[in-house]
Amino acid sequence: MSHVQPPARQPVATAILEQLQTIANRFPSPAVRCLHVPRRVEAAGEHDAEFCAIELEDGAFGLSYILLGDTLENILRTHGGKTPLAGADAMGLACQLTSSDPVKRAVALAAANALTDSVWRRCGYEPPSAGNSLGDIVLGPDDHLGMIGFFPPLVRRIDAVGGRLSVVEMSEEIVHLQQERFPNVTITTDRDVLRDCNVVVGTSTMLLNDTLDEMLGAAPKAGRFALIGPSAGLWPDELFERGVTLMGGTRIVDANGFRNAMANGESWSHATRKFAVARESWPGWRGLLAGTH
Repeated sequence: MSHVQPPARQPVATAILEQLQTIANRFPSPAVRCLHVPRRVEAAGEHDAEFCAIELEDGAFGLSYILLGDTLENILRTHGGKTPLAGADAMGLACQLTSSDPVKRAVALAAANALTDSVWRRCGYEPPSAGNSLGDIVLGPDDHLGMIGFFPPLVRRIDAVGGRLSVVEMSEEIVHLQQERFPNVTITTDRDVLRDCNVVVGTSTMLLNDTLDEMLGAAPKAGRFALIGPSAGLWPDELFERGVTLMGGTRIVDANGFRNAMANGESWSHATRKFAVARESWPGWRGLLAGTH
């Protein structure tokens, strides 16, 4: 008796775009007001994280990580003008999420997050506030934590409770850098170390480098799989369907404070609020928008 193979799952970026377009058919997208890029080009390489932001005409924002490869330098060169992308079609930008160009992809993720924020604002949805800076991740002594990307506060937390830790990074260069900072932590590019982890925390950068499905597959015992970071601000339905159990993101709540901080090359954390959306409590996008016009 022959077995029929299930159809291959479409790439997560494609699925996200299809959902965004379906929702945009009900909630037409505002135009882009501005792409905010970091000011301090001279500081490239001195920070663990750097982000750009798309701001829409209705006041919605979306963030995206820009330290993959030379994305930061290229985005500053391409979009370093006074009001970059003003008037652009946000959905058109988001459609570049499947592009092979890292700059287009970073801007696309920011646009997708901004479009999500726009509809959440219009329907009055406030994502639950995170109880801690790492998206409500709670750890115990029996946990084997897998980290995809590096979260120094989690290293201290797993040490405090006596659990195990394995870290996967994307390049040998980053592995060597982090091993110098944390010589007692297992850090590798080999995702096989996730095989026995029951808790996994990964950066939302996986949405930019197309590794989310691979990492989910590499951690079959992970009863909890959190995707966290400022870039995680989109509709979580496709993430939850694939096995993510929590999405922890950052929402801009003080527009002027954020704009000023970006323009002056300062920290903008004071202008934001961290949130955590759990799979078990998420109503689904259709449930969330039911009755909304």
